[in-house]
Amino acid sequence: MNQFAHLHVHSHYTLLGGTASVFDLANRAAAEGMPALALTDTAVLIGAVQFQKACTQAGIQPLIGMTLPVAAPAGEMHLTPDMAGQMVLLATGPTGYQSLCRLSSAIQSSPAREQLLRQGVPWEWLKENQDGLIALDAGRMGWTERYVRADNRPAAVRFASRLAGLFGERAYLSLELHGRADTVIARELITVGERFGLTAVAVHPIYCLEPADAPHLRLLAAIDHNCPLAGVPNETLPVWGDTAVPLHWHSPDQIVAQFAAFPEAVARVAEVVGQCNTPCLPDGRAIWPKLELPAGQLPAEALAIQAQSGLEKRIDISITDHRLPITDYQTRLQHELTAIIAQGFAPLFLLVADITRFARETAVPVTPVAASPIHWWPTVWASPR
Repeated sequence: MNQFAHLHVHSHYTLLGGTASVFDLANRAAAEGMPALALTDTAVLIGAVQFQKACTQAGIQPLIGMTLPVAAPAGEMHLTPDMAGQMVLLATGPTGYQSLCRLSSAIQSSPAREQLLRQGVPWEWLKENQDGLIALDAGRMGWTERYVRADNRPAAVRFASRLAGLFGERAYLSLELHGRADTVIARELITVGERFGLTAVAVHPIYCLEPADAPHLRLLAAIDHNCPLAGVPNETLPVWGDTAVPLHWHSPDQIVAQFAAFPEAVARVAEVVGQCNTPCLPDGRAIWPKLELPAGQLPAEALAIQAQSGLEKRIDISITDHRLPITDYQTRLQHELTAIIAQGFAPLFLLVADITRFARETAVPVTPVAASPIHWWPTVWASPR
């Protein structure tokens, strides 16, 4: 039975850096008998919900992850300016997903966003947000292999030590094989990793589905940088424009043949997948903040009490010349309450009421909303329509 799964995969949610849809990726994985598939777009998680939906429909396990640009460790040479190392992070469950969210939000909300994407985030960010994550140093784009290729083994050893020290058994080295010369590099990486308990896992980075899609990646980079195709800087392309690295989807059979000299690296993929078997995302049911209600009182009861109180206040204070019988207002309120409670939205209305109350107490202007029971809360001044 095929146990291989791709662990480093970019979709078109790697904005202007990938071409495949999450549904096409999931369907291809399922069609080729893969039990799971990872999504590791660069510095974003915006495709996670659709990816989980796609994998569920295809009958495979989704692995929610992210490719993170990581700055060179302090005191180490940067090799090439504006070319951060990369690390593939996979969430083992909700805690890991929260760590990914914090990292992604920190990058995307930073005034120095572009610089962080080019030069990488500080190592301290990883220290603060490593709970629930598996870390794969990203092959030839990861610092360990980059130092090995630069013939700087001491730096490679130091980075491997740092990686193992932070993530422990949740850290791996990505093994990429794209040519004969890569076999020598792979053996060197394995030797470096063994000193710190880091094992190697077979990885093939994917940015598109078909070989014919690869030229589109240069077009996307040209759009991103507003330049001609010929003027696209290599460092802005996947794998920095290295033509020796095919960027399209490889089947499990291709991977097995590719890693014939390292079958244990292929087998270890199942080990990584097995650590990510706790769903990261909710199953579609609403999750509301915890409400502080009187003991034993349900949100629906609290909602009905507050709405009724608000209606009575409006009738007593605001409406001296009733256009409708008071019973009509009561009927309308009960109708809307029934609909809201049936949809499970009672906690949401209570939450909005609490926010509105706080806003009015602190002199924050509150804009009236559409006609609904929210008008009848004591905290919102508007007459029922």
